[in-house]
Formats: sequence, structure tokens, C-alpha cells
Amino acid sequence: MWLIVLGLVGGACFAVSKTYQLLVHAQWTNWHAKEIAVSGVSGQLNKDLSSLSAKYKGQAFSLKDSAALRENIVRQYPMLKDVSVSRGILSGKLTVSAKHRVPVAKFVLPDESVKYIDGDSTVYSDPAPNVLNPVPFVELEGDVPEKLSPEFIDLVESTLKLKKELDYAFLRMNLKENTVKMYMPDGSLIDFGEAKNLKKKAVRAAQIMAFSRDRYAHPLQLDFEFFEYGKVFLRQKFH
Repeated sequence: MWLIVLGLVGGACFAVSKTYQLLVHAQWTNWHAKEIAVSGVSGQLNKDLSSLSAKYKGQAFSLKDSAALRENIVRQYPMLKDVSVSRGILSGKLTVSAKHRVPVAKFVLPDESVKYIDGDSTVYSDPAPNVLNPVPFVELEGDVPEKLSPEFIDLVESTLKLKKELDYAFLRMNLKENTVKMYMPDGSLIDFGEAKNLKKKAVRAAQIMAFSRDRYAHPLQLDFEFFEYGKVFLRQKFH
């Protein structure tokens, strides 16, 4: 008797499970966007993404459509990262989420267009940057790739922490030779040489500049050519 009851219960559970799976499958294959939501960004970007997604409201929306919408956003808005498009299976909510890249530096191309570099070393454009957060200026010589050396990003981020001693006028990186130079407001020059160990070089440069501030006549020149051998050369810079 108990075996019969257990068999009936098991069969009922299996039927419910199978029905639910079929329902879920039907929802996924014939999913419609009842509501549009945008998260992670605000202001004009939020409005732009909402407008871009609005045409899908009330329409069938497949996984292929989801991938296409994401690719479209990534292509049109390079200042965004972590872009995702998700479908709420039961709620019918189409959610677009993204984050605004935070620049660590900016530079100007020969055509006078401004590009930015974020902490992931990605080079991108941003027609509406946050003007309340000033960004250090760098000069890049040579063909600019989609991503810069992580070493260079480490240097830029290090100078932000060492701003008291390394409050530079601008940084110049020669992409062909892979070298970096820092130009100070008083005319001093810090020649970091090859773009490696830049984080350590920045710390050493800050120490030397602090030590020499009231001891030697400026402008000065720091040469890191032999840094790997434990030597940094300091001399007075003549115009």
C-alpha cells in the first residue's frame, strides 16, 4: 500500500517538475519585454540606454537579441564597461546595466580629439566626462593602441598618491621606444627611461625630489637609466 502511495506521490512530483520545466522553456523561447530598466549609470547615459532599449518593450526578445543589444551598447558607448543585458523570466523585465569608466589620465590625438585611459589601461573616448574630477594630462608619441602598458598606468596612479612631490605638468610616453619622461612645472625633468618598474621609480623620484628641494638650484634632471643597478643620477638641468 505504502509503495503505491509513494509511487503516486513520486509520479505527481515528476509531473509537476516536468510541467515547470516546460513552462520555463516556453517563457525563455517566447520571452517578451514588459518593462525596461537601466542601472549603474545616471544622467544622460541613463537616458541614452533607456532610449536605446525602449524599442524592445512589448516585443519578443531572444538571447540573440540580448547579445546584439549588448554589442551595440559597447560599440556606441566606449566610456562604459561591465555592460550586461538580462531578462527576468517571470517578471518580464529587461535590465541593462553598465558602469562609467573612471579615467586616470587623458591625452590629445593629432586631430585634437581627447582620449582617456582608465585603470584597466583601456583607451577610450568620452564626449561628456565628469568635469568635477580633473584628470592628469599625458602626451603619447606614436600609434596609440586600444590598451596601454599596465606599467604606465601604475606610474600615473602612483603620481596621484605622490602628488606633493610629483605634481607634474605633463607626462610623455614614447610608444615606439617604450620610454617615459615627466616634466615638472619648474622645468625639472624626470627621465624614467624604459617603461618598466615605473611604480618603484616613481617612489624613488619622489624621495629624491623632496630631498633636493631646498638643497639644489632648480630645474633638475633625474636619470633612471641605471636604476636596475641601484643608481639614479641627479644633475642640474640647463636650458
